[in-house]
Amino acid sequence: MRIGVSCLQIDPAYMGGVNTYTLGLLDGFAFLGADCHFCLYVTEANKSLFARFQDKKHFEVRVLPNRFLMGRKGLCRASLLSGSRTLYKSTSDLLFGSIRRMMEAEVDIVYVPTVVLQFFNASKPTVLSIHDIQHVHFPEFFTWTRRLSRRITYGLSVQHTTFLQASSGFIKQDLLQHYRDLRSEQIEVIPEGVNLVEFGLSRDDSSLQERYRLPARYLLYPAQLWPHKNHLLLLAALKKIETGWGLKIPLVLTGARFSAATEIFNFIAETQMDYIHYLGKVLFDDLVSLYQKADLVIAAGLYESNCLPVLEASAAGTPVTASRIPPNEELSSALQLNLFDPKDADDLARTILKLWNDPNLRSAQSAHNRKHVAEYSWTNAARKYLDWFGRIASSWSHAKGSEARFGSHSLTA
Repeated sequence: MRIGVSCLQIDPAYMGGVNTYTLGLLDGFAFLGADCHFCLYVTEANKSLFARFQDKKHFEVRVLPNRFLMGRKGLCRASLLSGSRTLYKSTSDLLFGSIRRMMEAEVDIVYVPTVVLQFFNASKPTVLSIHDIQHVHFPEFFTWTRRLSRRITYGLSVQHTTFLQASSGFIKQDLLQHYRDLRSEQIEVIPEGVNLVEFGLSRDDSSLQERYRLPARYLLYPAQLWPHKNHLLLLAALKKIETGWGLKIPLVLTGARFSAATEIFNFIAETQMDYIHYLGKVLFDDLVSLYQKADLVIAAGLYESNCLPVLEASAAGTPVTASRIPPNEELSSALQLNLFDPKDADDLARTILKLWNDPNLRSAQSAHNRKHVAEYSWTNAARKYLDWFGRIASSWSHAKGSEARFGSHSLTA
């Protein structure tokens, strides 16, 4: 079975969930050494991210020139401003037609891990990962152009893909509720994964705290500065601890500056929270060390598909307090997560204080989570994908010549 993985929309400058997901899953495929051949479609701009797969036995990396892609992407973005799904679809199908034909000549299944399709008229089965539909629940977090783009591109992608992967049961139900033409059997739930070796390997980085000027004890919140990451609630909770208990608990923030950054930094300045340490984007090895040295990792998001920092902290041996949202509740069936109301700063403050002051509880939860996070390895995730891909290929083969066709949603896994 030949599987094409479209990485054409991966931004090499973005250090976030989609990139982590894609690379982690590919590592899982490479580790398994399955009887499959993987063809990775990448760009000149992002090819360095995939260099480690070039010499893998079951992998082939196809690099498409930037000049070939950038103009096409620009024209597609321009067509979005019309607000017409029909125009955007016809434009995308025309401009990316040669890429579609190339992929379909080389592979049996096309997998797209980056949320939306680039063309909508494939003749072979396509699997798409839609990691969230946040714009449906929190439209105020997006500009009108981003809302328009998501409405059109997500709608077309759901309509014209064959199957969807969801990272949690919650996201599956969310998709079914808001895209009524979908059927349950089209959506496979495969949780996100974590590299157990990279996060679990003990690191003796004695210079970390000196290089970043960090205190001996701290909380860690690794999250991009987006509104839905809920930084302000966490800051409010820490301020309550300061004013109510006279305790300044240091917080380390990592992640790039996005639309919530100004409000976050204004809050820190106005409340004189000099114990907040913002490091921005950090190198991966430093991030792992920050996880391992933290007393507690925070996962405060209002909306997630599945929470990578929860898994990463658990693999690193650090306890977690996480917002009580459905994906985290699903993870809490295996992991001990200290859930809190994501709209209640007092609840979060109490949770943080309890863990900060109880080393025995932190140690017990760390040991429990280290043991049970193995269920969420990228290898296990990759194995589930390959089993699913095999069932899709078998269904497609049997459906040839029948009424089943791409976009009709008549296949089942």
